[in-house]
Amino acid sequence: MRRVLRRVFGTPGMLHTTAGRSKTARWRVSNSVRGDGTVSQSVEVMIVERHPVLRRGLEACLERVDGMDRVECVGSVADAWASPALGEVDLLLLGIATDGALPFISEVRDFTDASVVVYGPGRESDQLLGALETGATAAMDSDALTPESLVLAVRAAAAGGPFLLPSFSGGGRGPSEPHLTQREQEVLALVAEGYPTREVALEMNYSERTVKKVLGDVVVKLGARSRSQAIARAVRQGII
Repeated sequence: MRRVLRRVFGTPGMLHTTAGRSKTARWRVSNSVRGDGTVSQSVEVMIVERHPVLRRGLEACLERVDGMDRVECVGSVADAWASPALGEVDLLLLGIATDGALPFISEVRDFTDASVVVYGPGRESDQLLGALETGATAAMDSDALTPESLVLAVRAAAAGGPFLLPSFSGGGRGPSEPHLTQREQEVLALVAEGYPTREVALEMNYSERTVKKVLGDVVVKLGARSRSQAIARAVRQGII
């Protein structure tokens, strides 16, 4: 993607803990931040990552965000299915290299309404885009991942919006592929960066109704079922 991330949700802060709890990687993260930076709402997050060191790193990044509470961390898809917390979480943070990651994304959507954020190295961009097409809400290239962009992706997905860390390159548009107008490309690129509809409207000087109409047209043009899938297809085709 050509655009550059220009904002990060929220303000890093201290984790609010409860004495006596064991330190797991189960966190509750704000998906709604007031103007003063305080939390008005929270969602539960489950980390699914096979490498213990990476699990701990993701946990440490999320610890820095004000408003966190604990959520379970697991090392495999099998462990995720076995966890009683799976039916309660609102967001899954999933390593694309986890065995069975893509089938899990498809199957878990029938089990829970949780949003799925996937991450992996840039060389696996085809799998990451495939995850968006399968049903993931957000995808991140871990080679370009920062604590700030991790928080941005988690919050965007928790709020129900798509997100794509802007380090993927498209394959170029073919003659039979759909054409998006400049306005449609710009709106889709902002949504891919994690901007909610109201902020896209402010950025583009449109009404929210116009932004929703533009996004609806984009989804139809790209033959997609969702905004996340539309973003994946636009990246594959070199549109954004």
